[in-house]
Amino acid sequence: MVGVILAFLTQTRNRRYVASVWAGVGLAVAASALLGAALLLTLGGLSGRPEEVSEGSVMWAAAGVLTYVLWWMGKRGRELAGTLRAEARAALDRGSGLAVITLVFLAVFREGAETVLYLAAAAGSNGWPEVAGGGAVGFGAAALAGYGIYRGGLRFLDLGTFFRVTTVVLLAFAAGLVGRATVAFQAVGIFPGTIAVWDTGGIVSDGSVVGGVLRALVGYTAAPSLLQVIFSLGYVALVLTLYREPYGARFAPLGRSYGQRLYRVVRSRRLTRLLPAAMGVALAFLVAVGLFGLDVGPFDNRGDLRLGPFRSAENENSLFNFVLWIVWLPLLTIGTLLLARVWCGNLCPLRLVSDWARSAADRFTGRGAAAAPSVRLGWLLPSAFILVTFAVKWLQVQRVALYGALFFLAVFGAAALVGVLFRRGTWCRYLCPVGGWLARIARLSPVALRPDAKVCASCDDKPCLTGTAAAGRCPAYLNPSRLETNQHCLACWACVVNCPPEKASLRLGLRPPGAELFRPLGPNLWESLFVASLLGMYMAVGHRSPDLASLPWPLLFFGLVAAATLVYVAGCLLAAPLAGIPVRRAVATFGYAFLPLEVGSAVIAFGDDALEFLGIAQPAAALLLALGFVWSVVLAVSILRNQSRTPLRAAAAAVPLGLILVTTLFVWLGWYASGAVVDVT
Repeated sequence: MVGVILAFLTQTRNRRYVASVWAGVGLAVAASALLGAALLLTLGGLSGRPEEVSEGSVMWAAAGVLTYVLWWMGKRGRELAGTLRAEARAALDRGSGLAVITLVFLAVFREGAETVLYLAAAAGSNGWPEVAGGGAVGFGAAALAGYGIYRGGLRFLDLGTFFRVTTVVLLAFAAGLVGRATVAFQAVGIFPGTIAVWDTGGIVSDGSVVGGVLRALVGYTAAPSLLQVIFSLGYVALVLTLYREPYGARFAPLGRSYGQRLYRVVRSRRLTRLLPAAMGVALAFLVAVGLFGLDVGPFDNRGDLRLGPFRSAENENSLFNFVLWIVWLPLLTIGTLLLARVWCGNLCPLRLVSDWARSAADRFTGRGAAAAPSVRLGWLLPSAFILVTFAVKWLQVQRVALYGALFFLAVFGAAALVGVLFRRGTWCRYLCPVGGWLARIARLSPVALRPDAKVCASCDDKPCLTGTAAAGRCPAYLNPSRLETNQHCLACWACVVNCPPEKASLRLGLRPPGAELFRPLGPNLWESLFVASLLGMYMAVGHRSPDLASLPWPLLFFGLVAAATLVYVAGCLLAAPLAGIPVRRAVATFGYAFLPLEVGSAVIAFGDDALEFLGIAQPAAALLLALGFVWSVVLAVSILRNQSRTPLRAAAAAVPLGLILVTTLFVWLGWYASGAVVDVT
């Protein structure tokens, strides 16, 4: 920066201000040195727990400053030289040496204060003499580079490339600071202790020269704690989301012609009719197994569920329990996360039952009634799902095969009744509790069906909307030519069948996972509240707390659901004015930031039978919580950036929402990944 300003003064024949430049540099260096001395005296006089807390705080402060630097470089780094010249020209126009001094002081002190924080953070585990030596080498290199720029010898330097490389280095360094600060706070009990993720001490130990260098640069630890890894990855995700320009739901279609194999399969009506029927037959067989206690192979309906070396004390030994709760339920969640609502549109027999009931009713009563406004209420689906979950866990539906079979018969009966009373699609769109649950997960899926807007604009008859003899209209009563979200799309692909081959407008494709939630698209107040309430529901279902287990199930279940909802609303009440947006808009949008972590906790809570059966509960929970938290950080940053009036407001609004996100993570880690953390600094 100094080199650029001096070169500009020389080129514009204003060398009389060179002394002002050096005055600004001297003042900035002196101020930075005073800050460094204050930190040195403070940290040097502490020991034990206060020292750990102080060092961790300095590391967090340094990481925070680095975050601002990385964001600033992403916005202005490529135009740094031009920006400095413009600011210097403005100072010269004021004709005051004081203006030049102020400009240089602010530029240099900002960098100096950052450097002091970096060095103080590094010295927390490596000692001041070593850090001072490295700092002196860096200072000398910077001085030579500045002189080279001033003399014109580095005109070939591409500042854009320079800042991109610098960004990667600083990002790695900052992520290391976050990790080391996390361990420091875990060691003194401020953060909960967690298990170690791996141990590479046999390759590079913490005490080796290489380990020490890596520790100073990127916070290397041979046996990092799970929380250390999660926070480091979350920080990288946060910075990368900040660094990039705002981006929307980019979509990459798979194929350009309906003649390709993928679309020949998708447009085959025979397949989409046979699959639900086959699933219906399989489910009918399983229900019979549960109802009559049939022995099938090793599943003899005696004792706990077992299959070879695998065991589960949560289910009786029935084929019904094995297929439904160990295999189907976890795969349903993961499959929807990867492939959207393919289950709803192509596999679920409930849709078939509802349609058959409607067809039978057509012969006697004519066309079914449209869904009444009371049926379309936004809170109905979330409430149904929560109540069904309460009943399933309270009545031991997943434990006793007979209860499970009766439960599925009741669900099929409800689907048939809705089919008799209302028009097609009412069950799947408005009333199916499983469909309402999967609708949110599908919004995170990288797979989507989207139209080509230009092609659809030139289409007059809109067969995708009105339906054809081949497939009928969309069962969810959507307008496929304007489809922007997976929210209600059942992935039945009827619209693809109806679209003329010569147009081939509606195509499957890939997009960034959760792309429609970056703003988000189609925010819904009840859906956002649903996400928040499920955070509490999954805690009630999947907790491992003796104190919570002693509470009556209704009190525990509905108490945690209500508490999670109220905490979220309170967080929005605080975040809304900070972001500069109405409270209702905040409640309707901010909830989507928690969706990935909610889905991860859903797999832990609902897939507990499968995870315990396979003996992978702890590693699976660690992976799910890590992915869910990091993904939620990305969505939170993107949503706040798109919804808030200014970046500063977005940062302020992130505080209450971040506290909820981190607290939720801490609770789950305490149940599934708690462990002792030893500070080795």
